[in-house]
Amino acid sequence: MRFTSAMTITAGLMLTGATAQGQWVNFQDETGSRLVASSDLTVNPNLEHEAAHGDLDKDGWIDVVVVRKFPGSIQSNCVGTNILLMNEGGVLVDRTDEYATASDWEDDQGFLAITNDRVVKLVDVDGDGWLDIVTATTMSDQIADWEIGQPRCYMNLGEDGSGNWLGIRYEHQRIPQLFAENGSVANPRFCDLAVADFTGDGYPDLFYVDYDTPETSGTQTIDLNGDGDTNDCGESQQSPGESPSNDFNNKLLINWGDDPAGPGAGYFYDSTNTRLSSAQLNAAFGNACDAGDMNGDGGMDIVWINTLTTGQNVGCLYNDPGNSGLSWNGPDQITGNAPYNQEICDLNNDGLLDVIVVDDSQDRYFINNRNGADGLANFTGFTIADSNFEFGNTARCGDLDNDGFQDVLICDVDADLPSFCPSSGRRMHIYRNLGNTPNVTLDEVGEIIPNEMLSSSYDVSIFDINNDGWNDLVIYRCAGIHVWMNQPPVALSFTYPDGLPSIVGPGEKNFFQVQANPVGGFVVSGSARIFTSIDGGAYTSSPMANLGSDLYRAALPAVDCGQTIEFYVQAQLSTGGTFNDPSNAPAGSYGVIVATDLEVVVEESFEGSTAGWAVTNEGGLTAGAWEQADPNGTISGGAIASPEDAHDGTQCFTTQNGAPGGSAGSADVDNGTTNLFSPVYDLSDGATISYYRWMFTSDQGTSEEDFLVVSISNNGGSSWTTVEQTNGTGSSWEGYSFNVSDVISPSANMQLRFSVSDSPNNSITEAGVDALTIEQFNCEQGTTCPGDYNNDGQVNGEDLGALLGAWGTVNCEINISGAKGCLVDGEDLGALLGNWGFCR
Repeated sequence: MRFTSAMTITAGLMLTGATAQGQWVNFQDETGSRLVASSDLTVNPNLEHEAAHGDLDKDGWIDVVVVRKFPGSIQSNCVGTNILLMNEGGVLVDRTDEYATASDWEDDQGFLAITNDRVVKLVDVDGDGWLDIVTATTMSDQIADWEIGQPRCYMNLGEDGSGNWLGIRYEHQRIPQLFAENGSVANPRFCDLAVADFTGDGYPDLFYVDYDTPETSGTQTIDLNGDGDTNDCGESQQSPGESPSNDFNNKLLINWGDDPAGPGAGYFYDSTNTRLSSAQLNAAFGNACDAGDMNGDGGMDIVWINTLTTGQNVGCLYNDPGNSGLSWNGPDQITGNAPYNQEICDLNNDGLLDVIVVDDSQDRYFINNRNGADGLANFTGFTIADSNFEFGNTARCGDLDNDGFQDVLICDVDADLPSFCPSSGRRMHIYRNLGNTPNVTLDEVGEIIPNEMLSSSYDVSIFDINNDGWNDLVIYRCAGIHVWMNQPPVALSFTYPDGLPSIVGPGEKNFFQVQANPVGGFVVSGSARIFTSIDGGAYTSSPMANLGSDLYRAALPAVDCGQTIEFYVQAQLSTGGTFNDPSNAPAGSYGVIVATDLEVVVEESFEGSTAGWAVTNEGGLTAGAWEQADPNGTISGGAIASPEDAHDGTQCFTTQNGAPGGSAGSADVDNGTTNLFSPVYDLSDGATISYYRWMFTSDQGTSEEDFLVVSISNNGGSSWTTVEQTNGTGSSWEGYSFNVSDVISPSANMQLRFSVSDSPNNSITEAGVDALTIEQFNCEQGTTCPGDYNNDGQVNGEDLGALLGAWGTVNCEINISGAKGCLVDGEDLGALLGNWGFCR
């Protein structure tokens, strides 16, 4: 078959590496190959984990820092060393001993010190371009050394002169000793940390939220090492109430930055109540905080939670950017109820930060509706319908399916109230953002990861471990650290920025651009080629010229009137597979008409009125009738069943358009046949008809597979001749073209019919039709003169000079042989000399 069109074409073959069927995203447990660390650290540690990620050594791979402590609002003795996982080519390797034990404090061992860290953040505190590490500590009443019982700052040492990363070092004066609100010597009970440049000087500052007496009390015991007893050091810990004289309240630490009065950038001081009032710093149970510009005025605000006490709410402290963090408004309440944790991110892609609230009842999210008259953000709240009435904790945002919308994950282990490890009796929830703006829906769609592998989860890191462009997950559970790799759809599609050539003049060499679009890998160097056939002869291949960024230039040879060219393009993906366009090449190909005149008889994109088109149904059809619509995509068995978009524009004919986010089986073809009829056309002089079609059937390849059948009539529908039939188009729009005279005698009463059936009714069957074009061509042979670069009617020395001047370069204007991807060499010289003299 051939396809002819002057319109931009998108086509491709999509494969999936799914580990489960019918899922919107697929993950595979690759802990065994993606995590290298002692089992003592990663298997059943029964400890609370909090993690942060970033490229610490600037090698292009994202690394992970994990802080650990005894679960709950409880002291930690004997347990609580932290972990540095360096990403080495997509494998997370424990490099704590090599890179994270340095300290400027005597006898301290950096990450191996027994600190009671609840939170960790990665941020460049001194502006040297290297990420540093800042922690928040809690429940360290029994610790005499403030360097252990208070927040820490680990400085990134950068590289040596040979480019070797030097690791991190704890520097104990970066964050000074902090004191209780009344000046007493004590250690804080910080529960979260927000990092941002609150003063506008270009350096990040630190805001800590503090809590008083925890819900947990008395002695808590956990068999941490699984040896059947709780007699080992650290397995029984205390959770004492706080003496009022030791209460810290919230703290705002300011980075000295370039202030000449300070010790330098990356050192902090406690601003006490010089920037925030005592009332604004007051917190009986400050459980969470985040920083972000909530009202779009350029100042970094603070969203924080006060819970379990009078006045519990989610509130926002609005920073006045004109006063360098010296003037704050609020806290202005976003919501009340019983909030416990939160996350802020832009859920509906409107450029405004929204708030996800983990509540003791059902979890909720609040869409930012821009500012009110007071200049503060207004919010509209929504309940996550699939959330349970249970305690949750850490929430994270990340785009799991690369649809451009932030999905939401909410962990289950309460950071304060038992039960903790080995089992909380709950699990993490993974919510898909359906992207139905402006308010969007968060929906728990299917079992993405087995529920038992989500149980008793403290935290989750969402980032691209292997640099394939898809976010992976590192889940931190009582049962250990688990790495789940996103299994993206493997695809290589091709688009044509300037359109495919549909008509070329006789004797003319033609060039066009091809954009390769790899998913789940990259295009193998040198594999991008064009295959051409003249007059149905054998295909010959030549490389396409690489223009960079996966853009290529393809060349078609010069031919005469009466000749035809068929072609297809091909490339290989680094993760495996050779991909053609059309996807069924060489059986299918694109065709080029050699002509001097083109008349488009019909060009139907189905964007407006479809008068003259008709639909009839047969055999007791119960669902799936043809209709004009903006299609809503569906997934069946890990493959795209119904298209998400028309081939071009927004509208097409599709078999019953289902509701957004609906299941594949809710609106597919069932129990019969649906027929789509075109108007009657006068094609007496012959024509070429081209169109795009979509076909999916879940029983493809079986004895009961279904087909999309295209037929043509030359007597107004009294009888029909089959043009083609297909049982699948590879979850993509596929073009098809044919000459009417090759199938049936042209007449003044030509009509097309597109028929699809689900018989027997045992499969998911979907079809679509778009971009119908009917064209007629004329051709007049003119003078051809390859090599006449200056168009003076002859090939002579001036043209030879032009060729020799481009010798050895890639120049499609000079290359006249059509070979070697436009490389100018001896073949072109031979062609030029063969045309020497006056043009004929």
